[in-house]
Amino acid sequence: MPQPLFEVEGLRIAVVDPRRLARDELGPVTDDGEQLASGWVEILSGVSYAVHEGEVLGIVGESGSGKSLMLMGAFGLLSSGAQVIGGITRYRDHAYQPSRSWSGKDDERYRMEGEKRRVADVSAARRADDAWRKLIGVDVGFLFQDPVAAWTPDVGIGEQSGEALAEHTDLTTEQIEERVLDALGEVNLSKSRRLFGAFRHELSRGMAQRAMLAAALTKAPHLLIADEPLTGLDPLVAGGVMELILDLRARRGMAMLFVTHDLAAVARVADRVAVVYGGEIVEQAPVDDIYHRPKHPYTAGLLGSIPGVTPGRLRPIEGEAPLLVDVDRDRCVFASRCEHATEICRSEAPGLSVAGSAEVRCHHATELDLPGING
Repeated sequence: MPQPLFEVEGLRIAVVDPRRLARDELGPVTDDGEQLASGWVEILSGVSYAVHEGEVLGIVGESGSGKSLMLMGAFGLLSSGAQVIGGITRYRDHAYQPSRSWSGKDDERYRMEGEKRRVADVSAARRADDAWRKLIGVDVGFLFQDPVAAWTPDVGIGEQSGEALAEHTDLTTEQIEERVLDALGEVNLSKSRRLFGAFRHELSRGMAQRAMLAAALTKAPHLLIADEPLTGLDPLVAGGVMELILDLRARRGMAMLFVTHDLAAVARVADRVAVVYGGEIVEQAPVDDIYHRPKHPYTAGLLGSIPGVTPGRLRPIEGEAPLLVDVDRDRCVFASRCEHATEICRSEAPGLSVAGSAEVRCHHATELDLPGING
């Protein structure tokens, strides 16, 4: 099988928990051997996933399950109070460690070494690696959860849309503006100078998301990162944005990482689906198998509890999902809500196993006959 276009391996993320801070509990140890201060707790422990050229991987799960952390943490794009403490991200022939925090001297030394630094013939790109920044700057597009807040408030959207091209290419200002205007037209927005110079407060939420998609397209990306791109949009606008994404995927052949809690949207766009619960990918399989032949009880419960996906009466999952800071990783993360749980589920964390076409974390995956969307 060919190497993935994009791959995340062993991603670890920690956040600050005030309760642990009050108890003065020391935090976890990073991959670099640094002991974090009291209050820090690991909420993602060694998450791995990948996407190939032209493929769409849907990442689904309940709110608060860790989906967006898995996506944005791979690029070091986390808010304050959260940090990557381990793992590596690979894109094409480059690797990046989002957990590394470099001093000025470290940055300068790394710049001087440049491409001489190699690990297993892969450039060990880190925060100071200009080659990595250029690769991501021109080859990866982003759609964020809040399309309004994602824009800088005091700079026009046209200028912001062309920033990556201005930074990483030799295109002239006129060429960049033309490409931005063409991209605005491609997402059914006006190819006008007025819109080019508009500020974020002048856009509706739907227009802001379309403009964000246009900004991604100016770079002609091979990979689109879509983090809950339909959140907060009314059904009509969300449907229009979804149609645009589907059309662009068909015409451009982009690979995509599509994070959402909307299983109906994932069914339309994804080739494979990763199901997330408690900060872990509990099942990953081709989209048809996820919907019709789920192997993890949580996947089956998720399918059965969402209106519009499963015909007939809903099959709700009993109980509530734990906060990520409270997940017990010494046992199955879903054990407290699983009707199929046995003693081993409550005392031992399941490893990753293969059941049919799925990779799944469940002690009983090969034994269970779970209902899909057809009941």
